[in-house]
Amino acid sequence: MEIEIVLEKHERRIDELEHEMAGLKAVQNEIRTMNETLCVLTNEIKHTNLHLERHERKLDEMEAQPSQMVTALISSICGALITTVIALMFG
Repeated sequence: MEIEIVLEKHERRIDELEHEMAGLKAVQNEIRTMNETLCVLTNEIKHTNLHLERHERKLDEMEAQPSQMVTALISSICGALITTVIALMFG
């Protein structure tokens, strides 16, 4: 009789442990899934950063172009004025 009671207690404890183990396996699977998701997100962020860096460089180039055009225009106007002044002086 006493052995049966001890065995029954052990069986209940084993059942409890198996139930806890099943719960832990579910948590472990969820952690794996989250880890995989984080890896994917990290790669996407890396590629997004590279993409943004390219766009920033392009924007810098585009912003520099108008100032180069203005400088060239001012140089052309100054050259034309100097040529006109010289032509009027000697012409």
